[in-house]
Amino acid sequence: MKKIRIVTIGGFGHIDAVFRDLTGMDEADLVGMAPAYAGEDISKFLKLTPAADKKVYQDDYKQMLKELKPDVAVVSTRLDLIPKLIMEVADMGIHIIAEKPLALDFGTLEKVRKSVEKNKINLMAMLTMRSDPQFVAAKQVYDSGAIGQAILANARKSYKWGTRPDWFGEKDKYGGTIGWVGIHAFDFINSVTGLNFTKVAAMKGNLVHPDRPGCEDNCVLIAELSNGGHATISVDYCRPESAPTHGDDWIRVIGTKGVLEASLAKKNCLVISNEKGTFEQPLPEGKDKIFRRFLLNLLAGKSNEEAKEISFMLTKICLIAREAAEKGKIMDLK
Repeated sequence: MKKIRIVTIGGFGHIDAVFRDLTGMDEADLVGMAPAYAGEDISKFLKLTPAADKKVYQDDYKQMLKELKPDVAVVSTRLDLIPKLIMEVADMGIHIIAEKPLALDFGTLEKVRKSVEKNKINLMAMLTMRSDPQFVAAKQVYDSGAIGQAILANARKSYKWGTRPDWFGEKDKYGGTIGWVGIHAFDFINSVTGLNFTKVAAMKGNLVHPDRPGCEDNCVLIAELSNGGHATISVDYCRPESAPTHGDDWIRVIGTKGVLEASLAKKNCLVISNEKGTFEQPLPEGKDKIFRRFLLNLLAGKSNEEAKEISFMLTKICLIAREAAEKGKIMDLK
């Protein structure tokens, strides 16, 4: 049986989420790992199960790509380097799983899209939260019609500050918290309801972490949904260090026939429905294996077009939302 050959480039981000899907997967094999730039520490990923005894190119990811000729590269590093790496890898005809956002400005995002299209490669951003059981359960509820059509969605992303790299304080390297964190909230609203976004307004600031001035520690966004409904999103890095979980991620969808609330911290999905009463939706066992599906589609010769389009769409929305915050305007997304 042909196996998909995979390499990783970088030492930051959600490589562990991809490794989780690779573990026990007979159809794919991790064959090499490398940092994206001199001095980047990739040691935390070397300790994970799929990385055992894999070849590490400590100084040259380009040599790794030439020697190993992988089918897929997992690109996850400092955020400003991601678009450059995507384009380099795409030019070699290698499919890509990339950390998000795909770019930190509109011009670069367009260059990335043209590179991906020209080279006819499959690309998927690490929109990991759509794999969480609570949001999968929420989508099941919404798709069942139990709460009707969404008219309002509230989403929250709250993280502990913990330890953040120095480059989080530099806007040209970090890009902004809306793109790094807020993109997840846009994604799970879209994933649960199937609705897109047509307008956005936002505000952002840094009140608690002046040592990282380029990193907003609080953001609030308002969006119009494609069905005429609305959404609110709050993002912060101010969750107390004493809290039982690193994150407090949550969605509430108010529909024409009821309400659902799904919480990662509480590990539940609660529903109040006019037609079906009050109940707790059972959660799937384990995370949805979104990266495994991507890889199996490649093996079967199937397109991952939807994953690619969502990745570009959400990156662009976040860039527009950042601009909306900086200009103090409501921005059209149509």
